[in-house]
Amino acid sequence: MNNDVLIAFSVFQLTFLMLDIFILVKTDRDIARKDEYMWFYTLIGTHMAYLLFNNLWTLAEYDLIEPPRTAMMFICTASLWSVENCATFFFFFVVEKLQLKQLQSGVGRWLRWLPAAFSTLLIATNPWTGLVFHFSEEGYFIHGLMYLSTLGAVTLYLLIVAVVALVNMMRKKIRSLRRTNATLFISVLLIIVFVVVDGHLKKASILPAAVFSAIVGIFITMQEANINSDALTGMNNRRKAEDYLSDKVKNVSEKKPLYLYMGDLNNFKKINDTYGHAVGDEALILCSQALKQTIGRYGGFAARYGGDEFLMSWQPDMDKKSDPETIITDVNALLEELSKETPYRLMMTIGYTCCTDAKEPLVSYIRQADSMLYQRKKAAKVGR
Repeated sequence: MNNDVLIAFSVFQLTFLMLDIFILVKTDRDIARKDEYMWFYTLIGTHMAYLLFNNLWTLAEYDLIEPPRTAMMFICTASLWSVENCATFFFFFVVEKLQLKQLQSGVGRWLRWLPAAFSTLLIATNPWTGLVFHFSEEGYFIHGLMYLSTLGAVTLYLLIVAVVALVNMMRKKIRSLRRTNATLFISVLLIIVFVVVDGHLKKASILPAAVFSAIVGIFITMQEANINSDALTGMNNRRKAEDYLSDKVKNVSEKKPLYLYMGDLNNFKKINDTYGHAVGDEALILCSQALKQTIGRYGGFAARYGGDEFLMSWQPDMDKKSDPETIITDVNALLEELSKETPYRLMMTIGYTCCTDAKEPLVSYIRQADSMLYQRKKAAKVGR
């Protein structure tokens, strides 16, 4: 590699660094759930560190800079550790993004750290053991006996992401979820392809480009999801609800009615005031789970309308007996079950209206459902 190509390669990596900074600036905290955002933020920071150390390593390999052997040992160690952490934090982001319950709590929460801990231990002790890499007398980088073992964590994390994303991509019925999993799967494939190509390069690494492609894919997916999805609960948001329901009410009739529900949590303000807003967020997530599971059984639609207010819609099968109150009963039964282990008990007050006039605007139907909600709150003497 001549000096011109080497300088171009360095500029190429520094461009990635600037783009990382741009994505950090453009990534708002409201774009995703707290833990999801945290791991994405950490992934970008780690990738930036990797770019810096990998660039220094490449410049040293081609004698453009001549750091002391101790400094070179630090640069190589930091670069390898950054690679391992990129895979680790990418995996942890996917755990939160796809809500993999087995790895979010209990034993699974600790087991997911084992591959990274093993790899980190090998890399951190390498300056004294030489098990991962060492330098020849001429100063060349040489793989140690455990070099491939350090890559085992990276490989394991990537394989888990690929398998989970592929399975979800085939099973999920909602287009946006399939697209999210497809993005994750393609990102892993790109990284694997880059790893194979990288193995044939003697003194330069293109892995930073692979990781950056994954970051861009994730960023675009989150931006797209944020348009129609609520970051906290993962439900459809108000914008999606209004677009979807506006189309639905245009096709209603006496023979094809649509039930529109408006509900909110009872005494939600008291939960926030007593236990804090973090616990209040947990209550909203439990509420969203109850609504999605319940309305899903009826083939309906659910969305977070704002705060602790939620919208649902359901089109009954006119060939069968249908009672709109059944959904409300089912929602509260599931809420009671989900909140058994919490210091509070969850219940929703839900009002509804039957949409049969296609000429009636959506906002009118929402007001009707909200009016019943208000009357029921007033009768039960519970706070909004």
